[in-house]
Amino acid sequence: MKIGIITYHFSENYGALFQAYALRQWFVEQGHEADFINYQPSYVEAGGSFNISRPISKDNLKILFLKLIAFKERFFGHKGLKDGFESFRRNQLGVLSTKITSPNELNGQLSNYELLVCGSDQIWKPSEHYGVDPVYYLNFRSAVQLPRRISYAPSFGTDSLNAEYHQLVGEAIGQLDGISVREETGCDIVEKLLGERPVCVPDPTLLLSDYEPLIKQYSLKSAKHVFCYALRSREAIGEVAEGIASRLGASLYSPHNPHRRWREIGETVYPCPRQWLYLLSKAEYVVTNSFHGTALSILLKKNFVAVGLQGNKSEFNARVKNLLALLGLESRYVQNVDDNTVSQLMNEAIDWDEVDNKVRSLREAGVNYLLSELAQVSVGI
Repeated sequence: MKIGIITYHFSENYGALFQAYALRQWFVEQGHEADFINYQPSYVEAGGSFNISRPISKDNLKILFLKLIAFKERFFGHKGLKDGFESFRRNQLGVLSTKITSPNELNGQLSNYELLVCGSDQIWKPSEHYGVDPVYYLNFRSAVQLPRRISYAPSFGTDSLNAEYHQLVGEAIGQLDGISVREETGCDIVEKLLGERPVCVPDPTLLLSDYEPLIKQYSLKSAKHVFCYALRSREAIGEVAEGIASRLGASLYSPHNPHRRWREIGETVYPCPRQWLYLLSKAEYVVTNSFHGTALSILLKKNFVAVGLQGNKSEFNARVKNLLALLGLESRYVQNVDDNTVSQLMNEAIDWDEVDNKVRSLREAGVNYLLSELAQVSVGI
């Protein structure tokens, strides 16, 4: 079967690339031909177009910041890091087709597939600069009959959806042939919009059980290290990571983040996605505020702590907390920095046998959903 996937496969974000890899790889391992439809709208990475009706606004300032970062990374960024991301997209994701930036360019490709899948990550979170992009709901204006269209584990990013998007998002989701989402909070949103509860499935990273073939060595000054993967903010997570590294007498490394506007956490390193996995897999301890940092720590059986984002960013914590609750790992989450709590976590062993059983149960739910959808394509439903 020929399957087309639309997701954030192009983002220079480690988690985005691993979820994309895992979903495609699962289809490939089932004997199917799966490709990423190479849709790369400029607003995702570079903010998109300025709002000329409001030249001086918070949105325009954010867009300007994103454009400056994109320019800096393109022309002055770390070449090895840039090459590493490109290599991963080419060799691990199989992205070889020409970049598409406009929905109008998609029409000629859609009839080539027997199944279209809008994949995981926060593709259903409305962009603060762009709003709702129908492409990420597989909602196309097409002159040809479209193949079966389903979602696999998309996320809204938060536990609620702004009321201004309810009608548009509800209509977009309603035209899908099969609906699944990643978090229970996402199920709540869809149920509120459509009156029916969708299937809740795990992030694609949980579909795979073995990431060892992906790992590539990264040279470090010190083999004994704590790995800190921080997004959006240094607040709380920086203090926790530094405290754990000090207790363990270990070096502290954190990967380069082009959007970092905070003081460095330990020493910045520049791993490609495969080397990022190496740094995580060899760490004495992982400290993260990222969903995929948490998910891959669990899959690689690493001692870890998930530190909640603080203040107005705390709305993004729902995804991590949902995953930890499903796996009985709620105690690995820290919202308020407290030395005693962190010290207790460091001395608390994780029952990996119990966690593995729960991971297998989640994996089975995802696999059953996908197999069911594939079967319906096969019989022409």
